[in-house]
Amino acid sequence: MPRCKVSANEQERIIKTNNQAFKELALRWRDPQTGETEPDLRKAVVKIVCDFFSVPGCDGYNLYHLISDLQDAALRGDARDPVELIEGEIASELKARLKQLYTDPDPGRWFWDDGEWDWELSLRDAQEDVDCGYVAIIPLKDEHRFEYEIKPNFSHREWAIKFVLSKFVLGFDCPAILVKGSLHEAKRRLDALIGFPTPEITD
Repeated sequence: MPRCKVSANEQERIIKTNNQAFKELALRWRDPQTGETEPDLRKAVVKIVCDFFSVPGCDGYNLYHLISDLQDAALRGDARDPVELIEGEIASELKARLKQLYTDPDPGRWFWDDGEWDWELSLRDAQEDVDCGYVAIIPLKDEHRFEYEIKPNFSHREWAIKFVLSKFVLGFDCPAILVKGSLHEAKRRLDALIGFPTPEITD
């Protein structure tokens, strides 16, 4: 996903407008045989998408169930890892353990995770020389993850640093660290925490 040219707030506004427009369109769908509309939004969405992507000689059964499964997943709610924030300094014992970490040279770069909607970097434990998990820099709004798939500009001013590590490395969970600043400021905070410079974040 390329870097966005609009702010996170504008992305959110556009997504909400698009969603509302699609709901209104789905509810205007009419059965081509009876001319009737479908008042159930869930059913209307399935029918309008299946009609639009219908291919002569191709059974729409798989598409119907794919859309239904996606709707079920949406109803189950957010499946991403929760973010429990702390602001300010972290415990000295935790600081010492984080100093064991450094960037895993394979792949040795940050990437945007389209499932978690965050920047992620694989890490190794310098003491044991083993893969130990990853660190994520997560964009936030009012100290919560974005509700929609939004990739903010680097200048966005609210992020969380979250370590997702084997408990054999740290011995306990590390809370997410709130950073009120740009993405690059969040990266600098991370670099100071682990004691090694991480790669630059690029699109």
